[in-house]
Amino acid sequence: METLTFTRKDMATLLLSLQAGATNSPRTVIQDIWRANHKQEFAKGTSMSAFISTALPPIIEKMIKTDTHPAFSLHDIVSLGSQIEYTYFSITSVQNWVKRDFKHFIGHAEEGKKYSLQQAALFFIIEDLRSTLDYDTMRKFFQILFRGQDNQDTHLIHPLDFYSSYAELFEELDERYRNYRGDRTDFVYKWDQMINEVAKDYVAHKAELSDEQRETLQTAIHVALTSVHTSCFQSLSRRYVHGMVFLHNLH
Repeated sequence: METLTFTRKDMATLLLSLQAGATNSPRTVIQDIWRANHKQEFAKGTSMSAFISTALPPIIEKMIKTDTHPAFSLHDIVSLGSQIEYTYFSITSVQNWVKRDFKHFIGHAEEGKKYSLQQAALFFIIEDLRSTLDYDTMRKFFQILFRGQDNQDTHLIHPLDFYSSYAELFEELDERYRNYRGDRTDFVYKWDQMINEVAKDYVAHKAELSDEQRETLQTAIHVALTSVHTSCFQSLSRRYVHGMVFLHNLH
């Protein structure tokens, strides 16, 4: 069975479609993502067989069948997060984040045992940042950006907006690099330069922020994009190691 994989931009688009007043429904977003991943099957007229062979988590099936805008249990969040490329979610880690590591920022489940869109986005941000930052540094990072659940009115940016922003910018960076024809030996410098450019362009349009706030947000975007890029390489490394272990019959 094939697993439906989301880019971070895909997941951000899906989360945004769950907001009140959103123009696109979650079902439409999921359909668009699936179609984009199966252009060849549509061209061959085999889209139905491709869809039937696609494994979807229950939370996604619920969105497709009923077009609902659900709140999320921790298991839903892990299930959704596991669909995002280059991620590794575990229910144990997420429970620890809630109970201990990021309790101050995540807060309590808002609807019984369900979590909001902003909280779901924060889980995805934590997963992205932990590839480069330790938990203590991440808490300081969140204190600057999000201020914690007890002081929400002073947010520099809300978690879902932050996640959506760097998710879209990462796709833009990926496209820029694919089109880059320069010397690949200076990859790190060029990549860092491109990250700085897209982050600077993004905050330049935030007229409601002060110069200091724009500089802070630019740096935060830079950190997030670097972390996502690191996650990609870590995921690729794990896949190669797992392949080696499998092919050598090791347990």
